[in-house]
Amino acid sequence: MRIEHMMRYAPLHAAGFAVMAFFGAVDAAEPELANSEICVECLQVRVGPPVVVRGPFPDELDATFTALKLANGSFRGFSANGATYAIEGASLWDMAGARQPVLQPGEPGSINDCGRWLTSIMRSDDGALGLVHQEAACNYSQGRTDKSMAIATSADEGLTWTDLGTVITGPDSPLPDRITGEGDCTMIDGLDSYLYAYCLRNSDWQTIAARAPASDPTNWHKYYEGAWSEPGLEGKATAIGFVGQGAAYLLEPGWVAVVATDPWFGGLRLSLSKDKVSFVDLKEPLVVIEGSDWERPAATGLVAYGTMLNPDNGSNAINRHFLLSYLYVPPDEGFESRYLVHHEVSLAFGDRPIPVQVGTALTRWSDPKHEIYVTSTGPLTGDRLVFRRDKTVAYMLTGAPEGVASIKVAECSSDWPGHLDHTIAEDGSCKANGYVRERTAGWLFAAEQTGSVPVYRCVNATARTHFASNAPDCEGLGSMEFLLGYGLAP
Repeated sequence: MRIEHMMRYAPLHAAGFAVMAFFGAVDAAEPELANSEICVECLQVRVGPPVVVRGPFPDELDATFTALKLANGSFRGFSANGATYAIEGASLWDMAGARQPVLQPGEPGSINDCGRWLTSIMRSDDGALGLVHQEAACNYSQGRTDKSMAIATSADEGLTWTDLGTVITGPDSPLPDRITGEGDCTMIDGLDSYLYAYCLRNSDWQTIAARAPASDPTNWHKYYEGAWSEPGLEGKATAIGFVGQGAAYLLEPGWVAVVATDPWFGGLRLSLSKDKVSFVDLKEPLVVIEGSDWERPAATGLVAYGTMLNPDNGSNAINRHFLLSYLYVPPDEGFESRYLVHHEVSLAFGDRPIPVQVGTALTRWSDPKHEIYVTSTGPLTGDRLVFRRDKTVAYMLTGAPEGVASIKVAECSSDWPGHLDHTIAEDGSCKANGYVRERTAGWLFAAEQTGSVPVYRCVNATARTHFASNAPDCEGLGSMEFLLGYGLAP
């Protein structure tokens, strides 16, 4: 985020993310790819509807969301912004409740006097182990802060913490007008007797990696020139590319998975690694975005701090069905409107490349009180939080397919007297029909394909509401206006 917004919402530690995506386009020294056996083109991904599980908040959701399943079967989630808060819920979908602080900024002059953000939590022999983002020497009005990482333990499932000390710092020193250090890390168990951290290096906005023996989580070494040889404190590190910091361990087949917000890529990018340092990218985004503007409010929404969670236990040791979680700020809104969003995601591994890999749910939502609909691939926030999921009409493509005619579809809205009318239409046609363009919904095939379903635009003239359906009779909810295109079958 830019300086003026840091001043209003200090201590928002994400200041560097405003330019991170730009530097992601710059070549960086990367290790030799050791993932030739990963057929990333053979992976099929289906991303379910976005569900808002927390928010809006002005002073939370400034880090990756992390969670722990408790001994009683409930869940404890952690949201942070300078301080870290715990939230209780019956599941990871139930994170809207009251919060209690569990980590606070340190004493003046300390390495964490600007804040402590819990970014990862996992079970350990002594209870729970946490990776904690720290900031010091901050003057957010001048764009200055210095980042580092610490390890902490908890014997009461994350309610109180014992700081074991700082374990990762950058080789640079604090400067008066910029962000320095290394931080924003998430931690995974590599199931090879080591813990791994994937971090943002602020000097060039690249991802670096470090690891520690699981038996000695205070002893970290950074990956440098082919070996885990440099000390975690002030050591050098080889950039492993702009792959992001939201890491998880995909238990089968045993890969590291990382997600990054990349507007040049068109959305949230998934990268995979077999050797934990050399990554290959899925060619299509998991979620479509049109910008990554930390200067708020902005015309496009903001998706950030993406991560992946196991819905069964809250960890980032995931299977083929997991939760994709991220911070969302709607278009034309500031950081007072921060939401936590979850999607269910399913993976399927094939033995040959497939032409279209990612499908994102085109979901019809209804407001029973007013008998109106919204059909969208994005999160419903603000006044639309009252809408309830009605049906997944189809899965839309997250990018234009190669060699196949497609239609880019936009979401449009217009306030009829008395209520909202939301519709989807071919991109470029919103304004001509008296609507305001809200966002890109995705892409549809122009002609029927194997495994596709039609997507019709429908209208209920009495209620003056548009919606989408995969049935030509619009499921009896209204009348069909026209065929928009073809999506992947739900």
